[in-house]
Amino acid sequence: MITRFGMARTAAGTAARDDVLNRLRGSGRILVIALPVARLLAGIAALGAVAAAGLGGYWLAAGTQAVEQLWTRSAEITPADAVVDLPELVVNLRRDTPSRFLKIGLSLTVAGRDRQRLEQAMPQLTDSLQEFLRNLDQDDLDGSAGLHRLRSEIKRRFNLILSDPAGRRDVVTDVLLRSLLTQ
Repeated sequence: MITRFGMARTAAGTAARDDVLNRLRGSGRILVIALPVARLLAGIAALGAVAAAGLGGYWLAAGTQAVEQLWTRSAEITPADAVVDLPELVVNLRRDTPSRFLKIGLSLTVAGRDRQRLEQAMPQLTDSLQEFLRNLDQDDLDGSAGLHRLRSEIKRRFNLILSDPAGRRDVVTDVLLRSLLTQ
């Protein structure tokens, strides 16, 4: 006999198919359901074992307090960073440079809780900035490397002025150049 797919059906093929269907109707049906469920449970157990091993390794490396901090909510909510604009400065550069004047506009990025301290120290920051800028020459400002050194040195000087006695963290997180003109 030929099936609708053009294949000849043999007696042995029909008997094997009927045998499989009979097994699925009886106790074989439970295997069709139980085996995938068993594989799913084994996968979940393996995932749990990997997570437990990772947590155990973290506990051994970091200690009990670090593991406890994973499960507790942080009570301190830090305010967003604030950007404080410094007034534009015009300073004369060293005498031996072809450019004699530098006009610079800066903005400082600070944590919101440190904004008050920054505004109170603004006269010291301006004085320190003018002193630093007056010792520059044109070669100090050349290229992107020169601007990077300028920004990092200003940041370092400002953090020295604003830092707490322990000096554990930087108050000024970034120095942004709004304008820079040499003439």
